[in-house]
Amino acid sequence: MRYKALELDKPLTYELEGLEIGVTSNCNFRCDYCCAYNRNDGQSIKAKEVIRILDELPGLKRVRLSGGEVTLKFDDCVEIVTYCASRGIQTQLNSNGSLLNAERIGQLVSAGLTTIHISFNFTTAEAFSKYYNIHPSIYEKIRENITLFAATSVDTVLETLLFSETQDNMKEISDHVYAMGVRTHEIQNSIIMDHTGWKSIAAREQLKNAVSELIARKKEDTILYFTCMDRFMDALGFEEQPGVYFPHCIEGKKQLHLHGNGDILISELCHPVIIGNIYQGTSLKDLYNNMPAPLAQFLDKQPCPALDALFPQGIEV
Repeated sequence: MRYKALELDKPLTYELEGLEIGVTSNCNFRCDYCCAYNRNDGQSIKAKEVIRILDELPGLKRVRLSGGEVTLKFDDCVEIVTYCASRGIQTQLNSNGSLLNAERIGQLVSAGLTTIHISFNFTTAEAFSKYYNIHPSIYEKIRENITLFAATSVDTVLETLLFSETQDNMKEISDHVYAMGVRTHEIQNSIIMDHTGWKSIAAREQLKNAVSELIARKKEDTILYFTCMDRFMDALGFEEQPGVYFPHCIEGKKQLHLHGNGDILISELCHPVIIGNIYQGTSLKDLYNNMPAPLAQFLDKQPCPALDALFPQGIEV
């Protein structure tokens, strides 16, 4: 199953096919976009418990392991990936890449990891250090790990957040992604998130220019995914073409998020509403047959923060 396979078709029926699991709430980075919502409350979930939960979900097609920083629980990740591979479930690690090395990468490859997903927003150690409040030396370590992963059979995906600090630097970022051997680049549209105080989104014209330039200069052997843009791609004149995709949002429709304390969320960033808890009687297996009220309301209205941020007066603007 290719990267973002679940998102390439518009979800017409609601069923749990993807589960993102926060194996830890702790992180060694302190970025505003992510850690502002991250609870850093010490909550984590062990591999054996994750496997027990997954055993009850026969229709699952993809498991994403995230955090916090997922590799703080590296041994648990390897155990979960190994289990999923034995069932034919696609696995993805969402990581900042700082705690990896050649040995760990080899372990994940051997375990059967499908996709490694690493954020890449800056092309200099100085800019990286300033944003993440991390020592500049970590930047080169991350680049080394990205290059090592790109040489393996694991689908290596770099994600760039399109926001005020990157909107005018996307061409250079794209060049660096390619130079490290990565051929799958995801551009995540930033959105206003009132629950985190995050306001540093890309303006509409800057977003349009950045996306148009990336598409125009895309190399034949690369794939671009533009996330959180599908609802307004036509309005801004974007078109899918070979190697260029605008994935559909499946949050709450085919994918849910599970925290270490058992909380089930619709979406970690865009709609962080808790709809139940597996330790308080909510069944993931039967959730869409016995739908909690917050989930039913979400599916009825299908709110889109990205659309609201760029077109506050409606899509006709």
